[in-house]
Amino acid sequence: MSELVARFELAFNQIHQILKEMNRFPKNDNFVELLQRSKERSVIKEHFDSLRQYAKLRNAIVHERVRDDYYIASPHLEVVEELELIKQTLDQPPKALDIATRPVMFFYTDSELLEVMNAFREHGVSQFPIYDGMGGRFLGLLTDTAIVRWMSNHAVEGCVPVEGVKVRDVLAQDCAKNVEFLPEKATVFQVEDIFEESHMAARKLKAVIVTKDGGVDSSPLGIVTTWDLIKVDAEGTEDE
Repeated sequence: MSELVARFELAFNQIHQILKEMNRFPKNDNFVELLQRSKERSVIKEHFDSLRQYAKLRNAIVHERVRDDYYIASPHLEVVEELELIKQTLDQPPKALDIATRPVMFFYTDSELLEVMNAFREHGVSQFPIYDGMGGRFLGLLTDTAIVRWMSNHAVEGCVPVEGVKVRDVLAQDCAKNVEFLPEKATVFQVEDIFEESHMAARKLKAVIVTKDGGVDSSPLGIVTTWDLIKVDAEGTEDE
């Protein structure tokens, strides 16, 4: 067996094992089937077409040999190196913080509502984490939709007085608690898993907040939304 063939088969088999682990070792562990099932993973999506072609090459190498020491197909060095690089990326996927919005802008219950509204406009985001002003306890996400709903309920002759209104006044009526937390060592794969599980459970997850230890009440280091995952996919497509 040539060195290139040996390296190719080793990297391919290692990737196959990773795909099995990603899919919780299903009965049908065919490489292409696992690849298809893992396509929504950002790293897999980026290399999907290449991996599918490498599966064909691997079949030619393994199943269509003329004799034990003679292969009708052999990978080029560039192919082997790319496959090894993909395997390394799967072994060491990007951290959740790598794709998270940082630093996290957040507010307290005693913050002025007007301050939050200005932040929505200036930063172009749609939600902010809210913490208890006394103990730093996480209470939920305050969304722009919640503020609009609050304003519609408090309009007087077409006007909504917000002077002196605190975040707690809005949060008491509408607070998005569908948030998950991960530690700073968490990977993009873990974020994708959480959003996928939420989708399968018909639960609309607003965001994943990354803290040092994954604690709900720990200081936020980064926040990941579905929009961040979409940006990762888009960047991967542009690089192809």
